[in-house]
Amino acid sequence: MDAPSIKVCFVTTGATAPFTNLIESVLSPTSLEALKQGGYTHLLVQYGSAKYVMDKHVELASKWMKKEFGKEVLVVDGFDFNQDGLKEQFMLVQQSRGLVISHAGSGSILEALRFQIPLIVVPNTQLLDNHQEDLAIAMERSQYLLRGDIMNLAPAIQNSATFRNKMAQFPPVTSGKQRETKSFAAIMDETMGFLD
Repeated sequence: MDAPSIKVCFVTTGATAPFTNLIESVLSPTSLEALKQGGYTHLLVQYGSAKYVMDKHVELASKWMKKEFGKEVLVVDGFDFNQDGLKEQFMLVQQSRGLVISHAGSGSILEALRFQIPLIVVPNTQLLDNHQEDLAIAMERSQYLLRGDIMNLAPAIQNSATFRNKMAQFPPVTSGKQRETKSFAAIMDETMGFLD
């Protein structure tokens, strides 16, 4: 892929326990329409062990795009698990001035934020202890990311273009002569409001 001529939306759903509802949501007509309007050319999904869900919804997405636009307006591709991590995909998004849509796992959030690219985080509200929702709300409040709704990702996708210009740098830069590098846990505690 030639980075300057493409615009990539990369979706990570989690490798060990994939968030299948996120796969379904990002391949829905409303999300595909929002991606097309945003100038995206490629949709790349890390689907974990949910290949069956991916294959089914890629087929439905392909049929919808052909019916709606007369052709597939997005190149849709995916992969299972990359033992080397997702650095290559995040770099591709960064180079193409694209977007990452992620499940609300703290590791995926941290890795995406290091690349200073627009990030939509979609909490899995079906989890028992819904810490993902709390984390997403706190991080959105601090303007590190956008929180997406699994029922309709289109508004967050549409807002990601303007969000790029106002998103906060992560990790936050401390001021003064004695700059301190905080641990991820300390930054999260501060963001969530857990102060000493």
